[in-house]
Amino acid sequence: MDRFNINEGNFKSLQQELRFKIGEQYELNEFNLKSIESTLQNGIEYENYEYIKGDLKALFGIEFTSNIVLQYNGDILSKVVYEFHQKHYNYLYSKIKNYGINETILEVFIKDENICQIALKKNLEAHF
Repeated sequence: MDRFNINEGNFKSLQQELRFKIGEQYELNEFNLKSIESTLQNGIEYENYEYIKGDLKALFGIEFTSNIVLQYNGDILSKVVYEFHQKHYNYLYSKIKNYGINETILEVFIKDENICQIALKKNLEAHF
């Protein structure tokens, strides 16, 4: 798993590509979401939703293998997970390695032998 900080110059173009912004309210997407099982991470419960609107099928030109997952805590978006075929890992890694911003990080990792993921989430280590 690799983490990248996004520089300000690239953040706006990346944010348009990723569509969702960490910290945004649940209400912005509530009619486009399907509830799935919640998860517990580090003692914090996250409500998980599949984004089902159907207008997002790819990132950086690579099609998703499943619906985007949005994780909320207290109706605040905390994490976005995009899944791809693992064969695209190196390409996706190269696309995001130049992006990052203090309060947001991107993680690229291999989930299993077939799937890799990009996760956009709040940087808990950031000092404001």
